[in-house]
Amino acid sequence: MITTTTAILLVVGSITVVWMAMRDHGALRASRRGILDACRPLLDDARITHGGDDFPSLHGMRDTRRVHAALIPDTMTIRRLPQLWLSLTYFEKRPQSPEFAVLVRPAGTEFYSLTSQYDHRLAKPRGLPDEVLIRGSGPAAQPLLDRTASVLGRIFSDPKVKEVAVTARGLRLVWQANEGRRGEHLLLRQSVFDGDGVAARDFEYLLDQLQSLSAAVDRVPEALAS
Repeated sequence: MITTTTAILLVVGSITVVWMAMRDHGALRASRRGILDACRPLLDDARITHGGDDFPSLHGMRDTRRVHAALIPDTMTIRRLPQLWLSLTYFEKRPQSPEFAVLVRPAGTEFYSLTSQYDHRLAKPRGLPDEVLIRGSGPAAQPLLDRTASVLGRIFSDPKVKEVAVTARGLRLVWQANEGRRGEHLLLRQSVFDGDGVAARDFEYLLDQLQSLSAAVDRVPEALAS
């Protein structure tokens, strides 16, 4: 039989556990809010918004291009820890341009990927990683891919780069911003990411890579991009 003292201790223990869980959850959400703070000064007219999960999105301008940075928590990885992806979009319109996307180390669980939205399989140019999936809007995307392969090769030399897409609305790059803690993932199935957030030097480097890709696309003769 449970005594009154035991019952009180059980209630107090339960309340304590709930309080600690709420405290830790609040601290976790608060830690997410500043992940892109160091990147904000690199954009003009920059502003940061937060979603329901408290992960931030960064909006702003670089030169004349609109830039959008968003964070994508990924718990669908197989045999790996949770991943936090930085999706960086460089908006510039090329209405008549073919489109393509390049995804490295495809696992079939990349719900955020643009590559899966295209049906036409493209041949891998020299200089890109071996374990890669490339798809485009049609056969006209192959010359555009080939003419930008050297720049793409430099971008994918960074092992944290997961995907690069060239679309009629702009360019997008997906980059590994962080990896979840092992303990919380294995024991509690939680996605807890350490660190101070995305460093300004990394963000600037990624912006430079997209700017180089933009210039490479613009150098492709109009006959190949029509």
